Amino acid sequence: MGQQTEEANNTITIKGREASADELGCNVSDIQLVNVDGGYSRNRRSLVGYAGRWIFAKEVDLDLLPSEGIEELRWIHKDFACVNTLISTVPELVPEWEKLVADGHVLLMPSYRAENGWSWSLPETESEQRRYVQAVVDATKKLETVEFSKDAVDELNLHPYFRDKLALDDGLALIIQNEETRSQLEDKYEAISQDESLIRLHPAIHRMQVILRDERALRDLSVKATSLIKQPNDCFGHCDVRSDNIAYNSSTGQVKFVDWNWASFATAGFGATEFLIDMSRRGVDVTPWLDYLNIEMLAAVVGFYAKRCLEDPLAPGNILRDVQAQSAAVTLDLYERAIER
Repeated sequence: MGQQTEEANNTITIKGREASADELGCNVSDIQLVNVDGGYSRNRRSLVGYAGRWIFAKEVDLDLLPSEGIEELRWIHKDFACVNTLISTVPELVPEWEKLVADGHVLLMPSYRAENGWSWSLPETESEQRRYVQAVVDATKKLETVEFSKDAVDELNLHPYFRDKLALDDGLALIIQNEETRSQLEDKYEAISQDESLIRLHPAIHRMQVILRDERALRDLSVKATSLIKQPNDCFGHCDVRSDNIAYNSSTGQVKFVDWNWASFATAGFGATEFLIDMSRRGVDVTPWLDYLNIEMLAAVVGFYAKRCLEDPLAPGNILRDVQAQSAAVTLDLYERAIER
């Protein structure tokens, strides 16, 4: 739910429009549509308006998917179920309502628009960025205190997943053992280092280039990463905390998280760490929040992203692999700064 543009190619279909019109109490022909860019989802997304009221609609459309959409339908149902559960415990951090309609293919929720003081991107001024980062970090810490019954954990599929996925990932081992992988990464980071639009990331990129030639440092990093498995998974989290998934009201300082399909229990500091990695990649100086970082998680994330940034693009023009390469570099920078404190 980032930049809003007219007439993009992932506008909701007639099914989504009919569901939205029903919610707004009007005919399909009466609604206004504004498409929503941002994120990496293959779902269709639109803002839908009528008579001054706007809602957000996300639609699973099989025509956009390489499969029968089973996983996407499961994700959109989990989003709906999580939000409606969390409304009773942390209503300030979730949409006021969500509805799952059209046989589970369309998710409806309030629209947090700029006209009402909301933003879906990093604020421009340094002072407002500091307020934004602190508000989101505080929100992730509050989520960690939310408790669920065992039945709710099962029903919402909140079973721990990410700590083990990171701790047992073989990314760093692959880099250490496979000379071809290291060579591919060296080529990728050399290309990135020539990109003047990423000048703010050049110091982190350079550090990544250095460690790729330092086997001892890579092994030390790998040892730290594998120790993540010893940390308990007892903190609830959104587990996809980045600005595309955050509505922020600069007037009130309020934060709303959307896209709850990855929510689960994880290690302490998981949410703050993933968010601060994203902020660092976007050029924010996160030095005031270094104490919030999970150091072992940082070590694991370096290898996790470095390995995946070499995979084929998800689709022509998709920038996820480049984002992963940048994230690996800034994560290494954060790790080294955190362990020096």
